[in-house]
Amino acid sequence: MKKKIVSIGIGLGLVVLIGVVLANNKSKIDLAANPKKIKPQIPVKAIEVKEDTFSTSFTLNGETSPVREVTIASEVQGKLVNLLIKNGDRVSAGQAIASLDASVYTAQMRSLEYSISKAELDLERYKRLIDLGGATPLQLESVRINHESLLAQKKEVLQQMDHMQIRAPFSGTMENLLVEKGSYVSFGTKLAELIDNSALKIQVYLSENEAFRVVPGQPVSISSPVLSHPVEGKIAMLSDKADASGKFLAEIHYVNTGEEKLKAGMITDVAFVTGSTSTGLSIPASALTGSAKHAKVFVVKEDKAELREISTGIVTPTKVQVTGGLKAGEQVVVSGQLNLETGTAISIIK
Repeated sequence: MKKKIVSIGIGLGLVVLIGVVLANNKSKIDLAANPKKIKPQIPVKAIEVKEDTFSTSFTLNGETSPVREVTIASEVQGKLVNLLIKNGDRVSAGQAIASLDASVYTAQMRSLEYSISKAELDLERYKRLIDLGGATPLQLESVRINHESLLAQKKEVLQQMDHMQIRAPFSGTMENLLVEKGSYVSFGTKLAELIDNSALKIQVYLSENEAFRVVPGQPVSISSPVLSHPVEGKIAMLSDKADASGKFLAEIHYVNTGEEKLKAGMITDVAFVTGSTSTGLSIPASALTGSAKHAKVFVVKEDKAELREISTGIVTPTKVQVTGGLKAGEQVVVSGQLNLETGTAISIIK
């Protein structure tokens, strides 16, 4: 009986042992078939958020253009019989630059002058007839109306003849000549462009913070590679309304009559000097993953990356003032953001 019980116990033990071995083997097989995916840590560079000083002065670049420029076009139709300018010519205000064939209007003028002379004689004759009782006031009024109508026609023809002589509206340089002598032009036909480079304007676009640090009339410093030293301009206009990108237009005017002259279409640097400083939290510009207006940074949080929106103040090419979203002492990623998202494991490299 005892031998039987021992045999049964040994058999049960063997069954249990075989089950344990099989279960262990199954676990190994499952692990080999479905290995655990270990997410690697992405190496990044990070820097601590610190207090810093920011200059409220800033520099923007913009393109020069003439304060005064106009496209000269014909106000009447006709044949261009004289072209008195060529590209690059300097002209004075009121100077004739082209003329159209005015022979039709000249003939009309001769006919009108004859008719006006006859109408004046008729007017005098009817006045005498009224005194003698040989004409009625109605007849005299009809003659007077005819005389006034002829005078109005003469004035209109003189205006048309004046338009046949095309003149420069201001002093400047002729550019982009589009017609030749003998061309037929109609109303609105463009002849050339007239530019006055004696005064230039530069349009730049300011951020919200920058727009509130300057005022119209404030002097600015203008630099260009073609100038041996910066020259002074002034803010002629500052827009009261931001454009679609949130920028405010400022127009800088510069008197371009010195020994060193700029030309239209040149890129310049405009320095707005305020003479004051501001302090605040600072991060490198390389930490931003979006624009300064919609700025985001990756913050180091327990060896993981956390994408966070921040508010910015003064923005320079190298650093950004943080006005909200970060605390001093926190670390932000400055290199390696390309492969990051919130929750990505990271390792900081020195």
